[in-house]
Amino acid sequence: FLAYLLFSAILVIIFVSGYETISLYYKANPYINGIILLTLIVGFLLYTVKIISLSSEYRFMNSVAFGKLKINDSSLNSYPITKSIAKNLGIISSSNTISKTLDEILDELLSNIESGKDISKYLINLAVFLGLIGTFYGLLLTIGSVSNVIDGLSIEQQDFGVFFNTLRDGLKSPLSGMTIAFSSSLFGLVTSLILGLYEIITRGVKQNYFEFCENQIRLYYRSSTKLKADSTNITQVLNSKLEELVDG
Repeated sequence: FLAYLLFSAILVIIFVSGYETISLYYKANPYINGIILLTLIVGFLLYTVKIISLSSEYRFMNSVAFGKLKINDSSLNSYPITKSIAKNLGIISSSNTISKTLDEILDELLSNIESGKDISKYLINLAVFLGLIGTFYGLLLTIGSVSNVIDGLSIEQQDFGVFFNTLRDGLKSPLSGMTIAFSSSLFGLVTSLILGLYEIITRGVKQNYFEFCENQIRLYYRSSTKLKADSTNITQVLNSKLEELVDG
């Protein structure tokens, strides 16, 4: 979580300090660059919600594990992952029994933690594809502009000053097309890089949370299984004593 905050703060500083340069390249192709920027914002919000929710779940489960809170249905409504774990372990179920195996419980936990992963990966790839679309669009404009410049030149013109002025003015459009192409590529690659780093940070948070939950689940599962086995042994002993008493 600290790495997430630090990385976000660095990004804010970079955007604020280089706002004029970034806005200049952004205006070269505002439509495609705007979609890329929207992709970055959506990805940032998804990662933020995921990290905050996992951190909240961790703090709640940590407090429960040390006996600071009493688990009940009302307190678990805001913590869906913890509620799912408690239900599978029979803590809040009416029968108070474990209905699933340990592997099934851990698989369901991993599935809940990894929810939304496909959308995050799609946004990372989408940023690259949008950059490529902007690149090809800019190159198409450049090729068309160069063709118009060549068609507008005449070697029969004797005044070389007018000839070079015409050539200079005609090359502005191709250069504008190249700016569109490379600015879109730059925005797409930078967005993909930022979202990729957020993905790495979020993956570490998920891994730490899963390991913590796994340890708590294994401890509870073993203790519950042991208690159940001890209860079964006691019942068998009592039944045998009762049979001996009846025979006597």
